[in-house]
Amino acid sequence: MRRITGHLREENGKWYAIVNHYDTEGKRKVKWHNLDLPMTKGNKKEAQHRLQRLLDQINTGDLYLMENMTPAERERHRLAESLVEDYLLEWIESHSKKVAATTAEQYRRYLELRVIPFFKELHVKMKEVTGDEINAFYETLVADGLKGTSQQRYHGVLHKAFKDAMKRRIIPSNPVEQADRPRSVPYIGEYYTATEIKKLLEVARNEDIYLVIALTAHYGLRRSEVLGLKWSAIDFEGDMIHVRHKVLGTPEGPVGYDVMKTVSSHRALGLSPAIKALLLAEREKQQERAKVLGNAYCRKDADYVCLNALGELFTPDYVSNRFATILRQNDLKHIRFHDLRHSCASLLVAQGVQMKLIQQWLGHSNISTTANIYSHVDVASTFQCAMTIDEVLGEGK
Repeated sequence: MRRITGHLREENGKWYAIVNHYDTEGKRKVKWHNLDLPMTKGNKKEAQHRLQRLLDQINTGDLYLMENMTPAERERHRLAESLVEDYLLEWIESHSKKVAATTAEQYRRYLELRVIPFFKELHVKMKEVTGDEINAFYETLVADGLKGTSQQRYHGVLHKAFKDAMKRRIIPSNPVEQADRPRSVPYIGEYYTATEIKKLLEVARNEDIYLVIALTAHYGLRRSEVLGLKWSAIDFEGDMIHVRHKVLGTPEGPVGYDVMKTVSSHRALGLSPAIKALLLAEREKQQERAKVLGNAYCRKDADYVCLNALGELFTPDYVSNRFATILRQNDLKHIRFHDLRHSCASLLVAQGVQMKLIQQWLGHSNISTTANIYSHVDVASTFQCAMTIDEVLGEGK
C-alpha cells in the first residue's frame, strides 16, 4: 500500500492539512483536514505536529479505513469500538420506541440498576465482550441473592440487546448465547379455595377495588385486563364480556392500550348473572357520581369500568398494594393479586372443566402453558388414574 503523504496549507486564518489519498488504481485524491488551529505566530510548529500525527493515524490503518467507509459502516465501527455500557444506553433509547412503555421502563431499570454499573468496572468494548463477561455478571446476581427467575429477566434483556447488535453487524455473534443461561425454579402461586374466595368477597364488599377483585375472581383476568375493561366491551343484551383492552402503569400514570399481548388475549367470555347485576349497579353508581361531582369528576376515562370515586383509572400498583392491605387487615391468607387468576383457574380444574376451555377462558396462547401451570391441581384426575390402575390389576374387586 502506498504511504500517505501531505502538507500544510494556510486558508482563512487557519491551518489545514492537505492529505494525498490514493484509490485502488493508484489515482490520487486530495482531502482537506481542518487542524482546528488558528494561523497565529508560533502555531506553525504545532500545525506540523498535528499533520504528522494525522498522517501516522492514516498510515497505521484506522483512519484510512474510516475515511473510505460508508456512513453505515462508520456507525457500525463506532458502536463496535464503544464501551458496552455506552452501547446499552443508546440501545435502550432506540428500543424504547418499539415496545410498550412498561416494558421499556423495566428494561431501563434492569440496565441502570446492575448491568451498566457492572460493565463500567470492566471497561470492555462491544467487539471484545464474550460469554465469560456475561457469566461473570450472572455470578454477581447469584452473589446478591437474586432468584433464578430474576436472573433470567436480566438474561433476557442482555440477550435482546446483543442480538440487536449482531443483527446490525456491530458484532459477529451474540456473547449471551456463549454464556450459561440462568436456571429458574418454576413459581407455584398460592391458591384460594371457593370458601376463601367467598370470604374475601364478603370482607371486601365496601372496598374501592371490590369490583376489580370480583371480576378477577370470576374471570381469572390479568390485572392489566381487568383495569382495561371498557363499558363498550360489555354486551349486556347478549350477555358477553369482550376482553380486548388493557391498562398498564407508567411513570406518568396509568395508560390504556387497545393492543393486547397476544392474539389469544382477545376473547369473549359469558356474562354471568351475578357479575351482570354488579356491573349494572356500578354503571349507575358512576353516572350518579358524575352528576353530583360535576366538573370535579374525571370524564376522560369514562368508558373504563374500574374507576375510583373521582372517575379516575386505578393504577396497577395501587390495586396490588390495596389488595395486600385488605388481606392483612382481615387475617386472610396472603396471596398475590395475580394469584386470584390462578385461584379462578384451579376452581375450574377442580370442577372438571376441560383444559382447552380453561386455556380459552384465561387467554393463554398455548394449551401447554395452561397444562403446565394447572395440571398439578387436577386432583380428581389423579384419583381416576389410581382407580383405573386398581381395576387393571384386579385389586379393585
